[in-house]
Parts: sequence; C-alpha cells; structure tokens
Amino acid sequence: MKECLLCDRPLKLIKFKSAEGYVCKQCYEKVSLNFTQTIKNQTKAELLSTLENTEEANDSVSFEITRKINQYILFDDKHQQLCLPNHKKYTKDELKPEVYPFSAIVNCQIDEEQVEKVVKKKKQALGCIKVTLVLQEEDQISRDIWLIPNLISTSSMPYKTMRSLAQNIVQEVERSKQEVAVC
Repeated sequence: MKECLLCDRPLKLIKFKSAEGYVCKQCYEKVSLNFTQTIKNQTKAELLSTLENTEEANDSVSFEITRKINQYILFDDKHQQLCLPNHKKYTKDELKPEVYPFSAIVNCQIDEEQVEKVVKKKKQALGCIKVTLVLQEEDQISRDIWLIPNLISTSSMPYKTMRSLAQNIVQEVERSKQEVAVC
C-alpha cells in the first residue's frame, strides 16, 4: 500500500498527485491552501516548504472560513476578516492569499467593459467583468477579482452567470461591511 509523501499515512481512495508521489487529503488541504491551488507539478521539497509556511501562518493568524463565494473570496465572520485567495486564474497576477479585516473595506463595485465588434459578419456586444474591492490599510489599495477577463458575448449564459456572481460578491462584501458598522 502506498503512503503519503508528507506524513507517511497509508493512502486510501482519495489521494492527490504531486510531481514526486501522492499526498493524503489532510496534507493536500494544507499544501493547496484550502483547496485553492494544485500541487501536480510541485516537488516534495516545495510541498514541505508550503506546509511549514501554512503552519506558521496558522499559528499567527487564524482564519476560519464561514462563507465563501466559489474560490473568489472567503469570509471569516468569527474574526471579521475576508481573504482573497488570489489564484492566478482569477487575478491575472501571481499573488499570495491576502487577509483583510472587514473594517478595512471602503468600497466594492462591479466594473464591466463592453464593446461592440463584428464577429463572423455579425455585430455583437462583447464584455468582460471584474469586481473591484477598495481597502484602507496604511494606504488605500485596490484589488481586482476577474470573473471574465477576456471579451465574450454579453448575451451568453456564462456572461449572465458571472454578472450574477459579481452582484453576489458585492452584496456579501457590503453585508460584511455592515456587520462592522453594527458592532
């Protein structure tokens, strides 16, 4: 029977492949940063480094996920914090996860870019969607959560679904901001 690459537990049906072997579900949760990243191309040394970093982070800052919107934004209502996992797929940049208190939220809004182009001899409205989150730490900073980074038809179902998801993100962030105001 195979063993976990990191903790040497026997592997069962659920296991996750890395570059040098397999990892159990408990270790995968830690090294994938709460299932937000893949480990397929990571070596054992990289996984152990990530495991150490997550354990240090867990000791210093505890973040308990109480709500989440897909993997775009995570909420910790107990500690009144939100986390932007910053997966490259959603941010267009290589960023580490960021945690902010609800009290740092200044504004949250949907930004849509729409253009009209001729596609296959037909005029179509195309658009992309992102949610812009403005936060106040030492300086005012802005973070973008890209839902549709490339132009697609605004009448398509994926566009409508992502627009609805963007509205849901804004509502949840505003709700979190209100919780701080009430306290």
